[in-house]
Amino acid sequence: MKKTAALLLAALMLLCSAASCGGARTRFTAYDYSFDTDVTLIAYCGSEKAFDDLRQTVFGEMRRLHRIFDIYHTYEGVDNLCAVNALAGQEAPAEPEVLELLTFGKEVYDLTGGRVNIAMGAVLSLWHEARETGVLPEESALRAAGEHCDIENLRLDPKKQTVTLLDPAMSLDVGAVAKGWAAQRAADAAEQAGYTDFVLSAGGNVIVRGQADGRPWRVGVRDPQSEDGTALAAQLETSDTALVTSGGYERNLTVDGKTYCHIIDPATLYPADKLLSATVILPDSGLADGYSTALFLMEPREALDFARAHGFRALIIDKSGAVLDSGEQ
Repeated sequence: MKKTAALLLAALMLLCSAASCGGARTRFTAYDYSFDTDVTLIAYCGSEKAFDDLRQTVFGEMRRLHRIFDIYHTYEGVDNLCAVNALAGQEAPAEPEVLELLTFGKEVYDLTGGRVNIAMGAVLSLWHEARETGVLPEESALRAAGEHCDIENLRLDPKKQTVTLLDPAMSLDVGAVAKGWAAQRAADAAEQAGYTDFVLSAGGNVIVRGQADGRPWRVGVRDPQSEDGTALAAQLETSDTALVTSGGYERNLTVDGKTYCHIIDPATLYPADKLLSATVILPDSGLADGYSTALFLMEPREALDFARAHGFRALIIDKSGAVLDSGEQ
């Protein structure tokens, strides 16, 4: 479920709302780990107690959703995605959030023309194994697995709270959308608790709320050609939105001198190799997560045109390292 950690917080000061963190404010930072990535929350609050409440709200929701969307482990009392995959070919009970995320995943499939397919677990598991062993999947194995990725074989029954994978050899992998969707849920929970000025960073997913000391937040997009993880290719000033980056420079597999990224193209069943990174700016982190993956599979011009046609801003870094902005004609 990990998305490349390509977005860096450039703001030095983050403020909580007067309602939840009134009076003199102190800068607090908290770290956690979920969805196979580091999660950071920074805020200025009036007391350590106020920030601790915010921290527990955000990190608690991220951890809870990680267990629900985990495809590698089961948890007692949780009808999660791992359990659904284990019952492929049968009707499986599922948590309400599983039904919601899978419904969203099917919508993203349509919005991206099939470029983001949560039913590609059979193929993605082969590449996951390859990264573990350092051995490329056999072409025949990929093709065979590719026969079991038809999203039409995913049946959802919200009334019965069940999921059915009609193909017994099919499995789900929600890595392209789950972290962004979960981060959005966590940020929404914080807002419902009264917090309006904070930043949540989960790998390549950053959600900004409110302003930084009366100014927009500054968020940096990592330079994918630099070995220095803090080097930036671009900086953006923004408020009340999400920024999600997909990139091919972490969690890679190198075999015989050739490097393969972790983002797999459904059209070829092989890792994408058309861009260095794609960043999407949208109010909804889940949708931005899906779109950033889709753009990463496209040629630069196609990605820019797609972003413009769908009404969102994107920063594309092509193979030469040039930064292309869909907001610029």
